[in-house]
Amino acid sequence: MKTPEGYEKDDIKKYLDGLKPIVWYFCPYMAGYGKSGVSDVVGCESGSRAGQMFVIEVKRPGKEPTPIQWRRMKEVEAAGGKAFWGTAEKVIAEFEAW
Repeated sequence: MKTPEGYEKDDIKKYLDGLKPIVWYFCPYMAGYGKSGVSDVVGCESGSRAGQMFVIEVKRPGKEPTPIQWRRMKEVEAAGGKAFWGTAEKVIAEFEAW
């Protein structure tokens, strides 16, 4: 059974798929391994921002990232990447403005 966040993820992935080959991304599956707080989507943009990394933390309406997710997104931005978070509607609008 799909969660409300799962529907948001599907919408974001469908949007990003429409941007290929300018955008490359993957969705890490941690399963208890790896670094805590890694975003739901990790990718790279090769168009006007060639080589710039981005991450997306997908949230259902009314939810915000956890403290560790905030920390990881700040680490990405400190390294020159771009972090997005929220529902599909919010993320897609911010991604297009970026």
